Amino acid sequence: MKRSNILMGLAIVLILISLGAWGYQLHKGLIVTNMRNSFSWGLYIATFAFFVGVAAGGLIVSSSVYLFNIEKLKPFTRIASLSAFASILGAGAMIFPDMGRVERVWKIFVHPNFTSPLVWDVIVITAYLIITFLSVYVQLLPDWRKEGRGFFNNWTKKRSQEEIEVLSKKWSKRVALIGLPVAILIHTVTALIFATQGSRGWWNTAVMPPDFVSVAVASGTALVMVISLLTVGKEKFYQYEEAFQTMALIVAGALVVHFFFVTVDLLVHGWWGKPEANEILSLVFGRYGLLYATELLLPAFTMIFFFTKRGKGSFKTLMIGSILLFIGVFVHRMMLMFPAFNAIPLTLAIPGAGIESWAYPIALGQFSEGMPVFVNTWDYAPTLVEYAVALLPFGLVLFVVTAALRMYDFLPQKRVGKHLASKIEQAKAPKGIDFT
Repeated sequence: MKRSNILMGLAIVLILISLGAWGYQLHKGLIVTNMRNSFSWGLYIATFAFFVGVAAGGLIVSSSVYLFNIEKLKPFTRIASLSAFASILGAGAMIFPDMGRVERVWKIFVHPNFTSPLVWDVIVITAYLIITFLSVYVQLLPDWRKEGRGFFNNWTKKRSQEEIEVLSKKWSKRVALIGLPVAILIHTVTALIFATQGSRGWWNTAVMPPDFVSVAVASGTALVMVISLLTVGKEKFYQYEEAFQTMALIVAGALVVHFFFVTVDLLVHGWWGKPEANEILSLVFGRYGLLYATELLLPAFTMIFFFTKRGKGSFKTLMIGSILLFIGVFVHRMMLMFPAFNAIPLTLAIPGAGIESWAYPIALGQFSEGMPVFVNTWDYAPTLVEYAVALLPFGLVLFVVTAALRMYDFLPQKRVGKHLASKIEQAKAPKGIDFT
């Protein structure tokens, strides 16, 4: 209880800090961020894309267990659905600060432009929020019937425990049947918002949607694993060792697919060899080389590590690998922005002067003493306000997950086989987080 209180307190602090910073931004305007006309997306969109991916991966895990009957992962389907629900709440909340004028958001529902990928993203996110809530709800019905509590519990009292359990299993499969394609679709649509921008060479590739899905499976499964590890604790780790090893292999396998797409994308850009492609590659490997190395090396380490017996064999190694993966994936989302916005798409060729591709300068959108009015590049770095506002989804996810695990049983009891008894007795590490 004490540890969960600390987590709950931390979540509330994060939310209050972010809301305070957002209020300041609403009062002063988006000028308090370091985004400008030449660099219109930054930390907010990167954070949004990160949590959309984690949310998609969570429901893919939960739905796959029911559709493909993955017995080893069945104890964690509730946590997977909870992870997806909390993450999509965080992703949805993050998009509002980036909009600036949030009071106009109703217009997207009243006057939708269906040729815009953003409209479809809103539709898919709304549907996903409903589906993830239903996934959590139907799985908890049997426990709520026993305890006489839960959302909309009056109708459950009219049915026997056996009827509720049958109903829960039936509807869990039905929700999974809808949830799996929607989970894939949500990140596909998010990727298409980038990929359909024809003037941005770093984004305009058919590889991006499937690559987004592969990264979503890896990061979403990793978050499910981290929450499950903290819920189970070191003491009971060996009861679910096979399940954790399976999740580690899913993460590693998804990363193999991700790196295949990364390699193909870089080969296409490099083989093309046009000035636009060379400019992008020089930004990726030169100016932003350290960030790009972080994006590649940390997930690559996790991929290799999780394929080894040692990497997927203990509480500590699984946590380390997952955390490194989260860092790498978040940097991956940020690296979507830097090469795309600093490769100016408006160019002019001047043959007589020997200039093949001269980038038009772009109006910065700010006029003040000592600052340029037009720029060819923009050294974007998030301001303190941006960092504070971006804490909102982290606080929301932590709050929802901690509150849910404190109130309800998301980890059904599992019987321990005799062959595991000695392992469990030898696990003298401290217990995991107590959410009761």
